[in-house]
Amino acid sequence: MFIALFIGILTASCVGPTGPRGPAGSEVYSATIEIDSDVDFGIDDEFVSIASYGWNILDEETVDYGLVLGYLRFQNTTNWHALPLTTPFDNDIVVLRYSFDIDNFDLIVEGEVPDNNEANENLFDGDVLRIVAIPPTLLAKGKGLDYSNYETVVKAYNLSFED
Repeated sequence: MFIALFIGILTASCVGPTGPRGPAGSEVYSATIEIDSDVDFGIDDEFVSIASYGWNILDEETVDYGLVLGYLRFQNTTNWHALPLTTPFDNDIVVLRYSFDIDNFDLIVEGEVPDNNEANENLFDGDVLRIVAIPPTLLAKGKGLDYSNYETVVKAYNLSFED
């Protein structure tokens, strides 16, 4: 009986008032971009083209310790593909990948055939890019998730997008 009373007092003493709301990095951020190959891309070299999208909602904590994901849906389809993505195209192998920083998200198209940039860029014209940024404070919620599966990520983090 003494042990039960001691545990009861100990448990009651651990309960306190509700603390303040968490930092700004406590929500998942997302963006949807329709790719316009004529406007978005600039040629970096004979193999690589880069589309830079300003995206200043990332904080240093999310960039350094969180997770930033990119997904692509080809025009007139319903399937989402996790990036990076490799696809054969016009006698070329094209890799679509990304990089990011606090104020920018770069979509990178890289081919194996020199000076095939414009054709490779046009492969993604009109496609939809979705970016999801998960701060480190919310990563535990998705522990064990298959982050390459777009639908799983949307469901786990209760994301909603307008199509």
